[in-house]
Amino acid sequence: MKINGKMRLLIICAVAAVVVAVIILICAVPFGVSKLGYKTTFYYVCYDSPSDAHSASSMSSVVHSYGGAGYIIENKGKYFVTVSCYYNETDAQSVSATLNKKGLKCSVLEVEAGDYQLGGSARGKKEKYLGNLNTLTSLSRMCYDLANSLDGYSCDQSGAKAVLQDVKTGLDGLARNNAANCFSSEIANLCAECEDVSHGYVFSYDVRRLQIAIIDSLVNIRLY
Repeated sequence: MKINGKMRLLIICAVAAVVVAVIILICAVPFGVSKLGYKTTFYYVCYDSPSDAHSASSMSSVVHSYGGAGYIIENKGKYFVTVSCYYNETDAQSVSATLNKKGLKCSVLEVEAGDYQLGGSARGKKEKYLGNLNTLTSLSRMCYDLANSLDGYSCDQSGAKAVLQDVKTGLDGLARNNAANCFSSEIANLCAECEDVSHGYVFSYDVRRLQIAIIDSLVNIRLY
């Protein structure tokens, strides 16, 4: 079939449009970026209070006096005073309902950790970073179990300090293996928090504070 000038022009324009579309698609994808295969959801039981940082800070001691963690988190520009944190929604909603009946007005905040993007040199640290996140999750669960045991009087002070020592050992190991990357400052802060909780008498609300501090690092860390 003979192609006339008009048809030839249409074909050239169509090919050019396809080329432009492909270039745009390539440019839209960040060069050298991959995702880390880690995703989990946490359920915070939070005291219903004003969402600005100053008000949250003033209410932290109130929540602490009720036996809650009193740890302040930021989520989507709002601040929340946490009472406790759970790994499934059913437990969180149950605790929230119980606290509401006791006069402590609470609600459940669902927060997801995951979809971490790795760019540049961080791509070569994918397995290392995934191991860090999984270790931190395990340490948070150790704190969760310990706090529940203290509340249920199934763990004495010597047992509590032994568990916290195990948590500290885990954090120290992470600190040694992440001396100069995006985890360094986060882990250093968690080590200090663990030392603080371990000092003197161990209370369940302080252990919950440590648990939430670990989870907060998991949720907010930016990998590079």
